[in-house]
Amino acid sequence: MIPKFRKFSCPYCGEEITPGADRCEGCLTSFTQRDLPQPTEKESLQKDIMTKKMREFISQKHPAIIVKKNSSVHEVIQKLQTAPHHGCVLVCDDHDKLIGIVSIRDLLHRVAGTIKYEETARTPVEKIMTPNPQTLPKDATLAYALHNMAIGRYRHIPIVENGVPIGVVSLRDIIPYLGRK
Repeated sequence: MIPKFRKFSCPYCGEEITPGADRCEGCLTSFTQRDLPQPTEKESLQKDIMTKKMREFISQKHPAIIVKKNSSVHEVIQKLQTAPHHGCVLVCDDHDKLIGIVSIRDLLHRVAGTIKYEETARTPVEKIMTPNPQTLPKDATLAYALHNMAIGRYRHIPIVENGVPIGVVSLRDIIPYLGRK
């Protein structure tokens, strides 16, 4: 019994073609690249989100602000005032390991209205920091970072190498990149 083939026609000229043919005999159009997926702009962005690494978003121009756990809240406020492009300060122990983070939101919720200005010079940052913050390695993907930030409802994520912070990635760093795509 001879197998029956379904009839196909060339998408360009409409002529009947043999199944499995590499080109149309009528218009000589090649079919070899036709079935390969071509990324659209949306798919290109999705690919970038899945493959871009956090190391590409760490700002070399604005390195992270790092303080020791016994630094005063007043010192943290001053550092943030002199660096308005930063939204947080990383807190490290005596071995430079990350132990906490203080964001502007933390200052608003834990300091404003609760600690008098005069007391900020005597209050260690350790008392108001968010301890053991979520961190990511520099090879984590953008998708993973965005997922963690959305689930944890935070805007800054420290990037660490062996527990030592090498930078901070914030939504402020990511949004312009996504907007260019």
